[in-house]
Amino acid sequence: MSLSLAHCVEAVARLLDGCGPLEPVRLCMSDRDVQAEVCASGPASSASMARLAAATSGEVAGRSDDRHDGVITADLEGEVVLVAAVDAPAREAALRLRATSTSAAAGLLRMLARWTAGLDQELLPGAQLWVEDDGQDFTVRLLAAAACGDDLDGVATAAGAGLDQVRTWRTDSGLDGRGSLPSGQTVHLGVVRLL
Repeated sequence: MSLSLAHCVEAVARLLDGCGPLEPVRLCMSDRDVQAEVCASGPASSASMARLAAATSGEVAGRSDDRHDGVITADLEGEVVLVAAVDAPAREAALRLRATSTSAAAGLLRMLARWTAGLDQELLPGAQLWVEDDGQDFTVRLLAAAACGDDLDGVATAAGAGLDQVRTWRTDSGLDGRGSLPSGQTVHLGVVRLL
């Protein structure tokens, strides 16, 4: 592969560094693209989308005067493609004072880039890293797929490489698990068996 999940995560960390403060963002990253959802509404979503557009030299498409949403599609460094849109914040998030920040999200991504750089791409093709900022904390998930002939436990072991205290359990769709980075950040694991 010419690209890696770690490369995408690093590119998104640099993007967040260059954006300035954003409303909480939900990210889904793979080796070639990132989907970003700004979890806000009204003027706050417009301001965050404008900052993302400026940092990527992109434009917000599909926006009209009476709407505060739209979609940004932009090429990031190294052939990584960004698609960003707006999603409504969780109802309870709007009622609480925010404890996270865009700079904290960028720092977390840099830490995750170091971890994902050590993952075996051969055993985890198409893996996705989800990072969700709910305004209070970050949730991190690594999702991987196991082909019909793959050893489910082997894929889960590859997904948990570099994590401490990894535990997995069987589910109807494959395996779920949890481990932690040396920093203490919990990483949720999911391995789905493809039919």
